[in-house]
Amino acid sequence: MSGLRSTQRPGGQALVEFALVFPLILLLIFGAVDFGRAIFAYNTLSEAARQANRLAIVDQTVTDVQARATQAAPGVTFNLPNDVQVCFKAADSADKDCDPPNSDACSNLEIGCLAFVTAKTQFRPLTPVISTLVGTLDLSSTSVGPIEYVCPTAAHPNCP
Repeated sequence: MSGLRSTQRPGGQALVEFALVFPLILLLIFGAVDFGRAIFAYNTLSEAARQANRLAIVDQTVTDVQARATQAAPGVTFNLPNDVQVCFKAADSADKDCDPPNSDACSNLEIGCLAFVTAKTQFRPLTPVISTLVGTLDLSSTSVGPIEYVCPTAAHPNCP
């Protein structure tokens, strides 16, 4: 009988250890998933700003540029016009974004002026614990490019 006791293993200890470690493992896994989602949202936002800026350097119609940003960002919700800002500034402007929108503005849109496109969104983690700790994250990306073609104008009302 004493041999039977030495081969028996206490099953309750492993269950208690598992119950203590399992929530931490879940938090790590879901934290990694939320971190990946945040990186994906930022990359999508950056691509939307770049695509919209590519249009802004040849077509300075603000609503068209904002629509391009929206099309280039599937899964990202924009509250237009506030979340996609488009402005044009002089090439020697010290400002690096559209806030405030009229400082160093390009008085006449011309080749060489800079087109600024800033896209913003809010990211909210899915995991309740992480969402409580971190809250909502404001993501923003700005793309800048020189105007290469001025459109629309009186001579060219429809942009190519």
